[in-house]
Amino acid sequence: MKTIKSPIALKTLKTIHIISAISWMGGALAMMLLTAYMPDDNASEIYAFATALKIIDDWLIIYGAYGCVLTGLVYSIFTRWGFFRHRWITVKWILTVLMILSGTFIMGPCVNGNADHHSDLAFYTLTDSDFAGNVQTIVKWGLLQTASLVFVIAISVIKPWKRNK
Repeated sequence: MKTIKSPIALKTLKTIHIISAISWMGGALAMMLLTAYMPDDNASEIYAFATALKIIDDWLIIYGAYGCVLTGLVYSIFTRWGFFRHRWITVKWILTVLMILSGTFIMGPCVNGNADHHSDLAFYTLTDSDFAGNVQTIVKWGLLQTASLVFVIAISVIKPWKRNK
């Protein structure tokens, strides 16, 4: 298999990977910050809150996650790093897949569900059980996602554990 050896190509790949990680992490932090200051009694403000979460998810988190996966695949397939050569890379792949799956199937429906009722402002109240339940899910899973992202970034920098044989 052909490997990438050009220093410019490797630096470009690393730059795109880092920008993608920044987008994903920045989106996660922004969502957590927004949920900490969620409006509590104005339907228009709560709708704006739900819409802001969806925009952050759609434009920062999803594209950042996809960028990390795509550049990670290129790294793993076309460079010496591989998928299983180092334990920290294997852990990083496992956590990345788990974060994307939980984001897609647990958090995504909650974020989208809360933003899809633009024609019915009566939905945007904390007393609506569907809306409130979605927000609770977003907060719980968002904290777990953010902590996982911090861990993945930390092991990417530290590169702990010895190389696999």
